[in-house]
Amino acid sequence: MILNIGKHESIGGILHGVYYFNLWDYPNIDKIELKNIVAFINYEKSYNRHTEIVCDDEKVVAIVENAVKNPETVENILFADTTDFVYHGTGLYGAQKILSGGKLLSATNVYKKTGEELAYEKRDSLWNDPADFFEYIMFCNGDDMTGDYVVLSENFPSEENLEKGNFNAGVRFYFKSDDIIRHPYHVFDGYHPVKVKNEILLSDYLFLCIVPEQYKVELENLVLSELVPKVHYLSQKGMGLSQWNDKVVDFVKNYSV
Repeated sequence: MILNIGKHESIGGILHGVYYFNLWDYPNIDKIELKNIVAFINYEKSYNRHTEIVCDDEKVVAIVENAVKNPETVENILFADTTDFVYHGTGLYGAQKILSGGKLLSATNVYKKTGEELAYEKRDSLWNDPADFFEYIMFCNGDDMTGDYVVLSENFPSEENLEKGNFNAGVRFYFKSDDIIRHPYHVFDGYHPVKVKNEILLSDYLFLCIVPEQYKVELENLVLSELVPKVHYLSQKGMGLSQWNDKVVDFVKNYSV
């Protein structure tokens, strides 16, 4: 894997074996960014992959190499968490399977295929992840729209439709960050806020499931009884993606049991 550190035009991501790591104040690197870079390199090492660091600024490379050699310099730095929550997004069909089965499953467990097979199938998609990523349930930060972008990526709406609400948002499975890192198979890979290998039993970890109201008829009768109190239906009608995201985040932040 190549780790390309810089000020990239996009927000970054993994594309064809290159992780474009975007420093917000390039060439300055803050402590959270450094911790994520070290976590990514260590994750790659756990899968016997060497990480080649590419950067136009030699000082940045030196800082990263020093942190890798001296991991104690970053181990007490907390990962960024803007909402105290993370979520996993999926479409209606996936939500039906998850809420009726009571588990979130990795893609390899859902499709009964290897990570290599799934990576090959996704090789031309916007998110063409490495094979081992498919062994995990991946999360984004609780106030991030990435989950919906992934759900919509198979048939992405126009910018106009995104702004006017002419699309079907994903179903979001929210977890408290402090709860999900109790899972014995959680991993910090320096790319996702957190991810969990194989499966998550919802009755043990789920905080809330937020469902766009247009899915209610097709979904509510499939939800396991113990999960019903955690499933909430919110109207997305006429809302652009950013408005919908704000509505969901506000609901989750202000929810009290």
